[in-house]
Amino acid sequence: MENNKSYIVIALGIIVVIVTILGMNRGEQRGGDETLARIQKNESVDVCVIVNPPYVMKDAKTRELSGHMYDAMKMITERMNVKMNVTETTYGNGAAELQSRRCDVVVADFFANIPRSMSVAFTRPPLFFVGESAIVRRDDTRFQNVKDIFEFDKPNITVAVATGESGDIYVKENFKNAKVNQIDVGSSDLSRFAVEVSAGRADVAIADANSIALYAKAHLEVIDLFKNNSFGLNPVGWAVRQNDTAWLHFLEGSLQFLETQGTLQQLERKYNSHWLHEVKEYKVR
Repeated sequence: MENNKSYIVIALGIIVVIVTILGMNRGEQRGGDETLARIQKNESVDVCVIVNPPYVMKDAKTRELSGHMYDAMKMITERMNVKMNVTETTYGNGAAELQSRRCDVVVADFFANIPRSMSVAFTRPPLFFVGESAIVRRDDTRFQNVKDIFEFDKPNITVAVATGESGDIYVKENFKNAKVNQIDVGSSDLSRFAVEVSAGRADVAIADANSIALYAKAHLEVIDLFKNNSFGLNPVGWAVRQNDTAWLHFLEGSLQFLETQGTLQQLERKYNSHWLHEVKEYKVR
């Protein structure tokens, strides 16, 4: 009889454990769907941004933020009637900020590639497409006739990249021989990796074509090697937690509305941005 009671106690214990685990799993699954509800209830949303013109810009004197991506998110929150709490982050820390729930969305030129898609979900369709480019010193005669980025994948070449940025990911996935210097950059000094080339500590710096173009324009000692022929085309989107389904769908619907109304295009023109877009036509059938 006592043995039977013991079996019953053990069985009940197992059932309690199973029910608890299932409840936790369901709670985690609901957690993402509750993000939008929480935002609406609290009338505030936590937004992480990466300061990188012209996507997100910061005025050096007033510290005020702007940029075509920042303005788009601001429009969305204004129409939601919620407050936007902004935190600055970096390419290397953006995904971690989401996982730690420090923010609900990363508004930045995040490239929606395979490694990043393993940890975060991206808005679709892509906002636009951006490729990669590279800079070398203007007086470095070794690279005057380089036409292929893989000519830099050699043991005697030092490549500078910004940790977590698209150039860093591209080099990790494609380079096998070159020495790679990963430079941790903050929101106030995103170009610090490119300074490695200007200072002669690296032979080449690789990053998204926009960052390279801005640096080359401001530093005449370097040249943008792939100015008219960028490589490694990538889709760009905003990032949320993978289980934030309802919140993700809301953002996608909002961005689609702004796109259809021509608002996103107007904001890009306002900040003199020229990205690659899918061509869409709307016809009455």
